[in-house]
Amino acid sequence: QSDIDSGKYSRDISKAIDALFAEEPYTSFRDMFNVYQVTVVSPYSGYDKGTSALGGYFGSGTLVGGDHEEVENYCYNAIDASRINEALIIVIMNRNYYAGTCYMFQPVRTCDYGTGASISSFPLGTSDTMLGQIIRHEAGGHGFAKLGDEYCYESMGTIPASEVASAKQMRSDWGWFKNVDFSGNEDLVYWSKFINDTRYYFEGIGAYEGAFTYYKGAWRPTYNSIMNDNTGGYNAPSREAIYYRIHKLAYGSSWTYSYESFVTWDAKNRSKSFSVGQQSEPAKDFVPMHPPVIINKPLCDDDGKAMR
Repeated sequence: QSDIDSGKYSRDISKAIDALFAEEPYTSFRDMFNVYQVTVVSPYSGYDKGTSALGGYFGSGTLVGGDHEEVENYCYNAIDASRINEALIIVIMNRNYYAGTCYMFQPVRTCDYGTGASISSFPLGTSDTMLGQIIRHEAGGHGFAKLGDEYCYESMGTIPASEVASAKQMRSDWGWFKNVDFSGNEDLVYWSKFINDTRYYFEGIGAYEGAFTYYKGAWRPTYNSIMNDNTGGYNAPSREAIYYRIHKLAYGSSWTYSYESFVTWDAKNRSKSFSVGQQSEPAKDFVPMHPPVIINKPLCDDDGKAMR
């Protein structure tokens, strides 16, 4: 309560949301979003004494989580059950720490625009810059656009065939993971249109092996991006996925995607020359966020009734 009374809570929330909308395509289309701040009172400030209203916890590495049912219940102070299955839910944890995990819930129907609810949980980071990087990766990348991770661990080896099949199915049925593919052939990879479009020449778009946490068998569009080491902006396939979902949610079936319209809008975001950041690997000591956790059920069923 003291954090709420002092204004710290509102300042922290506003800082995080402003950081999300500081990155394109979110900047251009901020007026298409409704943002709700829900006040949650815990018995203690921070996590050093344990208990929190949303059951928040810090696991091993960068894993964090909480009580999804409690989070869902608090969300109904802002939106009703009929809207929650497309909601981007953000839980900012009151601790100066580096971590973050997105929980992606199974959609209630087949769509191609990254459908489904999500809960992105993460602490404040150790600086305003870090907070911005975390929210753009976890909430902007995973939570809203359903993008895959573009980093990898050599120790993970080759992605299993079962995971490839699952990821492809989720992209086909739900529009997830449009920035990751499982072919290194630049003519066949999901974002080949960008590779073959001379207007994106300086973006450095190709098929770079190492993605989805796996060292082999998964490819990413660029050397680096927000979905790799949290810096460098969203690459073109990711910008397209974000742009696509924004417009589908804002306008529904009345809106039809046009690649040329996207490219025209995206002109301001395209690189005009090769940059060092695009061509370099992330720092060797960089610690990625925990991979997203997929929950095999929606938050609510198709009739707007809470799933339990």
